[in-house]
Amino acid sequence: MEIIREFIDGDGFQVPCVTVKPLNPRGSAVVVHGYGGTKEGTLGLAWRIAEKGFTTGSIDLRGHGQHSFDFGSDCLSDVESAISYFKDYGEVTAIGHSLGGRLALESSADYAIGISPALGRNFSNNTQNNVKASRDYLVHKSANTNLFDILSSDNHFSGFDHDKTLLIYGTRDLPEIISECEDLKCKNLDAIPIEEALHSDIFLLEPTFKTITEKLQEWYPE
Repeated sequence: MEIIREFIDGDGFQVPCVTVKPLNPRGSAVVVHGYGGTKEGTLGLAWRIAEKGFTTGSIDLRGHGQHSFDFGSDCLSDVESAISYFKDYGEVTAIGHSLGGRLALESSADYAIGISPALGRNFSNNTQNNVKASRDYLVHKSANTNLFDILSSDNHFSGFDHDKTLLIYGTRDLPEIISECEDLKCKNLDAIPIEEALHSDIFLLEPTFKTITEKLQEWYPE
């Protein structure tokens, strides 16, 4: 496989990306990290997906890693720019963790996988304080930018295509995420729990890789 470090052009910005290319791709995927993450942090997941025959890009959202823009409400533009770029390699699956999972599910990708997606608008003070203490220092942003203000005011969702959407969550995930995923599972959306997985490690676990690759096989039959 070929590994390329590149910058994807957006509308007045560039999205940093590490792309992994198999010899004969049967589709493509965009992998999106969570709040405080980077493209390097999700590169292992991107590699595993590329091994299954997908040209895969792991990107930095604005406010993270090498992205030159501060974090803000328009992170979805970064994801959409990457999706447009990777369409040259076939149908695109957006795969994201936490905030990235929410963005993947909001995106225009042909298929979407949300890993512990931050779908809710309301998060407890305990969750907010833990995120601020453990993740804020990893993000470059203006002083008045607050992740949870953005999540509470975000109105991108227009419903899910049940045949083209997968949710994955941990049984030891954040309570708000378990609640949202289980509610959607009751509405017949494909939502798979990963036993003993925490919010912070779920995208590193073998059962998660297996669940994703099985779904990709279903969506992209050889």
